[in-house]
Amino acid sequence: MSCEEIRVFAVKFGQDFDLYFAGNSRLECDYWKAAISLQDQIFRNISNQILMVRPGPENAVMSVFEPMTDEEMTPGCGVHFTIHYYKDNRLEDGMSVAFSIQVENKTYCMYCTHEGGEKTVRFREEVVPKEILANSSDIIFIQKSISPTDTKAFKFESSLMRGYFLAFQKGENLSKLILKQCDEDQVDESTHITIP
Repeated sequence: MSCEEIRVFAVKFGQDFDLYFAGNSRLECDYWKAAISLQDQIFRNISNQILMVRPGPENAVMSVFEPMTDEEMTPGCGVHFTIHYYKDNRLEDGMSVAFSIQVENKTYCMYCTHEGGEKTVRFREEVVPKEILANSSDIIFIQKSISPTDTKAFKFESSLMRGYFLAFQKGENLSKLILKQCDEDQVDESTHITIP
């Protein structure tokens, strides 16, 4: 038996036969509220490559996984992410997070989008908001543990595009950051991201 409180509210049928909560039941709407932020976080894939964000053409930024030594990971080099943890009123199987990074004195936020019929992940110049008053967001990911014994490896599912996870896709020379569809219980090492 749990000692958690379960709230029960009275309901009634309206004239349109829709179900409504009765009286002033102090319901909470869906939203996210910033709780804490962890700075200088480095993301690694299973090949021990580092996620790097760097300027690209036409004011865009690119994200790739590439090999990097500890000496190369200097402040401002595009590898030190801030993880913003959010409190929410949902019963999620994980923590709600958003990611930001400083590149050339500008703050960029990771987000999910549709491009050319594909779901993908990009960065836009934006400061992560303190509150998100909506029931879905393109910047919120659900951080899920891969194993109860490994406290540094995670999967990150998009809150907007359920069933899509941050992943890396190997290219000729570099691996790029993508959104990949997979079952939550499926073992797919391309979705495993380590935060040391």
